[in-house]
Amino acid sequence: MTKASSAARQTAFCGMAAALSAVIMLLGGVIPVATYAVPMLCGLLILFVFLEFSSRAAWATYAAVSALVLILGFDKEAAFFYLLIIGYYPIVKWRIDLIPSRVRRLLIKALLFTGTFALMYALLFLLFPVEAVMQEFAEMGTALSIAFFFVYLFCMLLFDRLLIRFSLLYWNRLHPKMRFLVGR
Repeated sequence: MTKASSAARQTAFCGMAAALSAVIMLLGGVIPVATYAVPMLCGLLILFVFLEFSSRAAWATYAAVSALVLILGFDKEAAFFYLLIIGYYPIVKWRIDLIPSRVRRLLIKALLFTGTFALMYALLFLLFPVEAVMQEFAEMGTALSIAFFFVYLFCMLLFDRLLIRFSLLYWNRLHPKMRFLVGR
């Protein structure tokens, strides 16, 4: 197989993954409950691009999806959740997992999730003063907002563990069927 043919296959796969992610994100905006679940599903598509090709291809796909959902998406909270937290995490996770100390890895992941969570809501409040989000937090009160944060952190650490399971599932079940992508 020629180098040009391989590059075309990679571009086509990344384009399809980006288009599918964008459609899923746009459809997720219709269902209010899907604000956090839909970006996680799209993060799995980035994981598959990363596993099949490279981090470079995954970053390009992430950038394309981020631009599309910021421009076209009407659920800005989900778009920012994808852009600042979920979209790139399947790519950087494997670098963090190279750190030998389990405690240090967990601390770095928790700090990453906490920092990006704070950044996401700060940007949302500053750039898009969405009345519904502001009203939600006002109605929840301090105790429930803190509980919401800890549930978020737990879900993100669970998502981190699920990425390992999904990467094994993909590599063992789907990757052998995807040989046509790289001409094996």
